[in-house]
Amino acid sequence: MRLSEERIGVIARKIANNLLDEELIDLEIDEDRFVFLLESLLLKDLRIEDEIDEEAAAWLRKHRSRLEEGTTEWEVEMERAKEELAVARGYVIR
Repeated sequence: MRLSEERIGVIARKIANNLLDEELIDLEIDEDRFVFLLESLLLKDLRIEDEIDEEAAAWLRKHRSRLEEGTTEWEVEMERAKEELAVARGYVIR
């Protein structure tokens, strides 16, 4: 995961504060509970992306062994593999 859980907590708190400050939401639950739920969603999303990254890299190593990791060609193929895996899971990579 590219972000620490602590950093994700900070991001979740900022999102919650912005939504509340802009009056874009009206909470019917405790604010801390809302932040916890945001953190959970962010963590879940990042874990899915990590899984897709790992699966794509493993697929490339097995099926495109001629590619050298870190090269432009590897990166292009990696993005293509990740997109295919994401679509298969019904997940949108941003």
